[in-house]
Amino acid sequence: MGTSKNVASPDTPPWKPALAVLGRNGIPPSRQLREIWRSASVDRGPRLLDDFAAPTLAIACKLAQGSGNVHNVLREYESLLAHDRKLGLAAEIGRRALARAVSSREGSQGFATELFAEATSYYVSRDLPSFVGAKGRVETTTAAMALKSAIKGVTKEVVRSVGTPTTDPDGWVSYVKRVITSLEGGR
Repeated sequence: MGTSKNVASPDTPPWKPALAVLGRNGIPPSRQLREIWRSASVDRGPRLLDDFAAPTLAIACKLAQGSGNVHNVLREYESLLAHDRKLGLAAEIGRRALARAVSSREGSQGFATELFAEATSYYVSRDLPSFVGAKGRVETTTAAMALKSAIKGVTKEVVRSVGTPTTDPDGWVSYVKRVITSLEGGR
């Protein structure tokens, strides 16, 4: 049996704004989302875009357009990953997003929406548990789960508002830039 461990965000200046608002009562999920993505962008710099704009994810987005069998599509994605030397969090999140998009038949829009919702969920999950029950923060685990769900919901709305993703490599990079900018609160 495996175990999992949440590794908290680093206690560095880029993450201070996100940590200041995450789980705080009275701060809307949309604001918490913006601070999370701003912190991730400042902390990771160009690597954040590089990870999510990877050509493998553009291909995964295109794979999601088909009405294929989830297992076959995931096998094809795994084959792509085997040739890609830059495996990381975005590739793993891409796997989950692809499975959801194909099984729900939501196509490339579903893939992009799930990709960024999963990334947001990852960032929220790193820190929110440590704030449960703290003064002025979410009071219960149930409230924390509801907040995480609300933040994911806002993420999905923001991603959908950017429009339909383009699956060619250059178009995908441009699309990902627009999504990240929108998640940070820009237009």
